Amino acid sequence: MAAFLNCPTELVDSILEQVLFRDLAALSLASKKLHEFATPQLYSDIDLSIHQGNPRPIINLTRSIFNNPELAKHVKSVRLRDGDEKIQKLYRGYSYDESVPKVSPPRPTDEDGMPEFIEFIKNTGLSYAHLWIDKLRIADFNAFVALLLSRLPALKSFRVGYAAVVPYIERSGQRNPPNIAGENQFLGKLFQSAVFNTSNHGLSRFQHLEEISFPGPISVNPGKNPDFCNPCDMVALLSLPSIRSIRGWCWNPPSFPFTWPTAPPDPVHLTSLALSYVHVDFLAQILATTRALKTLYWKWKWIRDTHPLNTDTIDLNRFVEAVQPIRDALEDLTIGLEFDDMSWGGIEPGMMKALGTLHGLEGFGNIKRFQAPLGILLPDWNWNVGIDPARRLEDSLPCNVEVVTVTDAFMSDYYAYDEYEELDFVRAWLLETASTRTPRLKEVCYYLDRNASEFEEKSCEPIKQIFEGTNVSYRIIKARDEKPWEAV
Repeated sequence: MAAFLNCPTELVDSILEQVLFRDLAALSLASKKLHEFATPQLYSDIDLSIHQGNPRPIINLTRSIFNNPELAKHVKSVRLRDGDEKIQKLYRGYSYDESVPKVSPPRPTDEDGMPEFIEFIKNTGLSYAHLWIDKLRIADFNAFVALLLSRLPALKSFRVGYAAVVPYIERSGQRNPPNIAGENQFLGKLFQSAVFNTSNHGLSRFQHLEEISFPGPISVNPGKNPDFCNPCDMVALLSLPSIRSIRGWCWNPPSFPFTWPTAPPDPVHLTSLALSYVHVDFLAQILATTRALKTLYWKWKWIRDTHPLNTDTIDLNRFVEAVQPIRDALEDLTIGLEFDDMSWGGIEPGMMKALGTLHGLEGFGNIKRFQAPLGILLPDWNWNVGIDPARRLEDSLPCNVEVVTVTDAFMSDYYAYDEYEELDFVRAWLLETASTRTPRLKEVCYYLDRNASEFEEKSCEPIKQIFEGTNVSYRIIKARDEKPWEAV
């Protein structure tokens, strides 16, 4: 053991990196020297399965860092995965039969570090300090996660699930649009303070943060005050100096163009951006600042009655205009659609409409991976005029694409085709024009997203048949087989 401990620090670290966390924790108790070596590894990657009703692991970790501030510099990654089954169901879409109950966990005590926590927050001088303290007193999960992050100056990655960003969702047919100035939302407030507040508040400035990921909004019922929903929260994240990857959403501003709270952000290192709910005009403003972006995921998520700019219509021509600033850098593009299938408290199903085409994407020569619903790739259709038989599916595809994923996530009374007619268009592309229109094509993935479709049960064989006689490989993926809460 003595010989091992006398090895160069870099060698010891590389060996300890291979040891399982539980074994490493036990090993750290063997001697002071081993504890010294193991501590950076133990605190480097915080990965927890979280429950709103039990903030105890977060409280204990926060207390340890307050008691020993040196530990904070070792924390590079925080990942908080949803462990509650009810909350995991939210990843598949909210149902009126489901709810996330309001929890009342045991209140933290002085032994948990409350006097130190309160003193720290008071000394920040922030306008929301008293509210933050009040929420800590009742063991609010969101408030404690924000407190933990506020002491992590070396943090590089933060990934979080619903439990930390949605306070609770009551079972109800009545909903109110989220309030961007809600009583929780301390994570969004924290990042705004880090970026826009130049006072000496003592919170982390997140100068090294490279990756952030948070879910939302929940379909049908986004919650009363979900965190990160304020547009200024997104601007703060875009303004972080080291940010490379953002996955999340935000509420749309009341009008366009959006007025930046300070100078427009300049995310020179940002290469991956995934946004849902964001209106295409707001997306255009954001993309105008992200010229190094290589990966873009954009989902138009229509949630009825939430916002005047959140409508049932997707303007494809406007989307193509919006992505023009990143045309030369973009390599991976995903377009998604999701809609509220019921009005709030009503029984009328929701349907989406598509205007225009994605034809302009043909000239995006650097895109290698592309995903979109078949409903917006197929010939331009207009429920008043009819379809244009001269247009083909491949008119909407980037010319040098290598992997294409098509999804069936589109429903509308105005849509001209059924599932089998969609396959006919895919077959025509593969057999007739793929070699000339998409000559670098290697693989087509068919993503089955519809939850309750007779076609889904019978579709695998027809899908396999359309690839017969081609050199293109294929995969069939079913959304119901995935566990998105584990991808946090």
